[in-house]
Amino acid sequence: MTMKTVTLGGETAAVDADHGFDRETFKKFISFDVGDGEPIYYHSVGKLYRQPGGEVIAGVEALVSNRLVKIDDDSAEAICRTIVIYRDPDTGEILQEDDGRHIIREYPYIKANFELKDRRLVIHTEGLSGPHQNGHYGLAKVSNDKVYAQKSGGCTFFYWTLYGEVETPIGKVWFNEAYNGSTDPDVMVMNRYGTLPAFAGMGDGFMQTTAARIDSYSDLPQHLREYVAEFAPSHSGPPVDDAEIERLKTEYLADQPPLAPQSAAPEKLSTEEIAAVAGQYFSCLRNMEVDELLELFSDDALSWDPVGTPPMLVKDKSTNYFRALSSIFEKMSLTEDDIFVAGDEAAIRWTGVAKLRSKQEEISFEGISVFTVNPDGLISSVRSYWDKKGLMSSL
Repeated sequence: MTMKTVTLGGETAAVDADHGFDRETFKKFISFDVGDGEPIYYHSVGKLYRQPGGEVIAGVEALVSNRLVKIDDDSAEAICRTIVIYRDPDTGEILQEDDGRHIIREYPYIKANFELKDRRLVIHTEGLSGPHQNGHYGLAKVSNDKVYAQKSGGCTFFYWTLYGEVETPIGKVWFNEAYNGSTDPDVMVMNRYGTLPAFAGMGDGFMQTTAARIDSYSDLPQHLREYVAEFAPSHSGPPVDDAEIERLKTEYLADQPPLAPQSAAPEKLSTEEIAAVAGQYFSCLRNMEVDELLELFSDDALSWDPVGTPPMLVKDKSTNYFRALSSIFEKMSLTEDDIFVAGDEAAIRWTGVAKLRSKQEEISFEGISVFTVNPDGLISSVRSYWDKKGLMSSL
């Protein structure tokens, strides 16, 4: 089952609108964006954030290869190719699906046509993108006249935006992309607001990247060239010609398109292993086994106890949180009622019984704790939800 063609954008500006372009600026933009005939490259780095809140979901690295095919006074044509790689924001490792497929977004080809219409620039593109649901690719056709040029301080600045909404089998997705470029040197910044990519879960996000133009493939970072050589060799340059583009359309719009790059599947803890780690936390807490409890945490583990209070570094010797807890409470017994494991997290609903060393009365209370367990089987964070103020006033 192939995906339908998506059409986005359009020409919305008045025919006499002044967006800052003349023939000189038009040619400068073409040189900036797609070069002068030989392939050029833009290497992008940045981050993907969850919104609202700003949680860093992934590092982003992209390689764009562009080539100018032809140009005259009022028009130009180029062909391009792009791959976007998502990385672990802490380790830089490539994010993978459970079967080892790399989490990427690929544009096997983009064909771009540029028109200078008086003082306006209009860009028309056609390109493949994916993999989407079930590994399929889609074809998108985009027209955009929200492109502006401005000169300041000896530099020429370009900025343009694109808004889109697309109906998918899981609902409507949307995006708003804003690009800002400057010459001498050629640098491009992209800010993208919109629906998060599928791997990041539900909701909206914000992606920000900065790209530098590089005129020689050999000048790209070595790690990126090594990745392309091993997993995505076609991305060493833009498509060669229209014949290659037609071949790519046939291959990628087929029922079984080429698979995403794949390597050994990442080692992950099982659901049972994650549940067991969380269970040990409760067991140690019930028995006030402080040393054993601390061994369950990574060195940089944080605890929000409860959420709404500042996070604590669990192994911070200056606070000795669990030791302080054991010196105040004779009993702090939490019993697991329900446990739910998803990904590397376990959410546990519990019932607690607390008793101060200075009093005889026991107080019952309830809460929920969410544990994140790292690949080494250590707790890296705990977010607990309970009424601390109510408990302390009862005690």
